[in-house]
Amino acid sequence: MNPSPVHVLIAAKPLWSNQNHLMRRSSMLMKRIFKVLIAGWVVAMALSSTVRADEPQMPPDNSSAELERIKGLAGRWTSTTSMFGKPNERVYTEFEVTAGGSAVLERIFPGTPQEMISVYYDDKGKLAMTHYCIMRNRPSLKLVDSSQDTITMDVTKVEGLKSKNDPSMGAVTIHFKDKNHFESTCRSRGKGAEKEAPMTMEFTRVK
Repeated sequence: MNPSPVHVLIAAKPLWSNQNHLMRRSSMLMKRIFKVLIAGWVVAMALSSTVRADEPQMPPDNSSAELERIKGLAGRWTSTTSMFGKPNERVYTEFEVTAGGSAVLERIFPGTPQEMISVYYDDKGKLAMTHYCIMRNRPSLKLVDSSQDTITMDVTKVEGLKSKNDPSMGAVTIHFKDKNHFESTCRSRGKGAEKEAPMTMEFTRVK
């Protein structure tokens, strides 16, 4: 005997009831998971804000006007020189602002055996520079004069010399011509340096 439609509906009713129950439970479970995720996100954001608040704050940039001018040289520059035995040899120098804007690193003749480093910074609010020479000495210079387009620094001490007669860098004058050109004049120190003419190099920005 085949079941009547009424019997089929009565038999299927418990199945529908179970499905509805499972759907309600699934919906409640999804709501709970969503609430947990939201709560976790809120806690994570709160902790993140706390960590950022506890991080050390960068001090204000109180760079001198002269150091700001040196920062303006950031980039690659080219010039010519005959100091290494080749007439009018093409050479380069590079300036890079570093240490949160508190220093400028100059790479002189980068990538060559003559590569040298100069680091510009402020010392008690006044422009200073330490030069690391291929002669294995380290002259320290400090600002002695500044005008609208010129900065002059002179030596305060030289470390690494075996004798005061050893050659080393002397006073340096930087003449800012425009944003793409500057001129650097360097004197020397040591025995017989007073008889030598200052060396001037004209630099053009490499674009």
